[in-house]
Amino acid sequence: MLKYHHIKQHTAIVIATVFITAILASCTKNFQKENATYSGPASATLSQLYTGIGANLDRAADIGDNAEARWLYPITQLGAVYAVSDFGFEENQNWQLFYANLPAMNQMLSTMQSSPDSASYINAEGMVKVLRAYQALELSNTYGDMPYFKAGRAFSGSTADLKVPFDKQQAIYLSCLSDLAWAVNHFNTTSTTQFTFGSEFLLGNNIAQWKAFANSLRLRYALTMYDKDNTDAGPIIADALTKPLLTDPVADVVGLSQANVPDISFDIDGAGRAFFFRQESRARMGSTLWNLLSDDNTDSGIFDLRATIYFEKNGNGEWAPYPQNPVTPISDGGDPYNTKRDPANDGWGAPAYKAGNLYSDYNYYWGRDGNISGSTGACPEIFMSAAETYFLKAEAYARGAGVAQNSAAAKSAYISGVTASLTFWKNMAFNSSVWVENKPASATPTSTEISAVLTNPKAAWDANNALNLIYAQEWIDLFRQPWVAWALLRRTGGATPMDQSNPAGYKQNYGSLQRYQYPSDEQLLNNANWKIATGGSDLTSTKIWIAK
Repeated sequence: MLKYHHIKQHTAIVIATVFITAILASCTKNFQKENATYSGPASATLSQLYTGIGANLDRAADIGDNAEARWLYPITQLGAVYAVSDFGFEENQNWQLFYANLPAMNQMLSTMQSSPDSASYINAEGMVKVLRAYQALELSNTYGDMPYFKAGRAFSGSTADLKVPFDKQQAIYLSCLSDLAWAVNHFNTTSTTQFTFGSEFLLGNNIAQWKAFANSLRLRYALTMYDKDNTDAGPIIADALTKPLLTDPVADVVGLSQANVPDISFDIDGAGRAFFFRQESRARMGSTLWNLLSDDNTDSGIFDLRATIYFEKNGNGEWAPYPQNPVTPISDGGDPYNTKRDPANDGWGAPAYKAGNLYSDYNYYWGRDGNISGSTGACPEIFMSAAETYFLKAEAYARGAGVAQNSAAAKSAYISGVTASLTFWKNMAFNSSVWVENKPASATPTSTEISAVLTNPKAAWDANNALNLIYAQEWIDLFRQPWVAWALLRRTGGATPMDQSNPAGYKQNYGSLQRYQYPSDEQLLNNANWKIATGGSDLTSTKIWIAK
């Protein structure tokens, strides 16, 4: 099933326009136009088209939502499931949403660039390029090669643009990184004559923050491709480290929430997140992550405050991690994600729904609170965070990737990353209006709480084990971005934390899953290009370009 959010009435015409554009421009739809050449929407303004793009980003805010609990959490070992999913390993929603957005993005860029006063559209052009690059690269990280350069261009009137080839992931990466660099170098923070999208939905027209967001994405994707193309990636990393990056643990978390812009045009009500927890109720706290947050299965053994924010006790009031890769699956019971268990909701309370729940589950409030967000606009449906940026910076200095190896700089960035992660997640829990159990007493971690993590042997800095520590803490912080953790797992060749008790079992269930299969429409309606891309065998075990 797809994840849907409600769109307010006044944007209906925008979504309809973008939808029609997408149908006519999709790389998979071979429709023929009669009587007249299609020339794009006649009445939609740039601001309306931009709002339409946001509506699709809204529904795709957590890329891979349809599969994350069922597959991405156990694949990355950010969680466990007590039975392999009944649902297939697939996620086509975000393919559809990207190719619904791409025609509007391309047409907007064409319109702005060809305008007589194109200089006044520099900031707007940068925003669209950043969002196109972000969506394209995240989609490519789940599928590999895909239609890009000739896709979404049927507004030009050419029927040749209706069936287009699959482009290589490396070429897509280089093009998108070039777009991100253009945005970073052209965003204008001083001009008062720049066109704006009005109540811009992502960063409220904060151009300095847009610049830091675009540059932080450059760092993410350049490091993602570094082991496959360090010739191109190295200079990008070096340049990104000299320019603004996301730094504030809460205010610089880029994502979607009504807190971002108070009069946001879409209702980000968290329905998809609540559905994810309820629908795949077999999701449990896995032993791999738990062992990096706690020294034992007691309250006193917890040294990382994220433990009680990410997870909760079982039906018996105990901390009980599910063995990550048991030789024989162990069943569990209860209905821990049922929203009716909240006393504030309908009075039933937790006990009736937690009965029989033997293993700790994901914290109920991530599904219960449909719009967890901080007062400063941070949001758990994350595109990019300051914490991740610090960890990427630490990796670059620890490896000497694009810059000279510098252990002191790596350590400093690592400490900043851990601190930023602890700050963000504690702030999220504190600012939830419905959070009751184990709710933090303050929004900011104390020095004691930060020290508890940074001095524990499992997380304390060790220059001889730097990369493993950096990847582990980045992986922990990606708790609500398992698709990004999946990319990290594949591009590092499995350097993220992994349970080693039953590697054969893990490989059988999850180890061969390297990518999603293309949607069936590609094979049916774009068959010749699909065959060239897949060789006729669209296998989930085929490694994509970024993977080791």
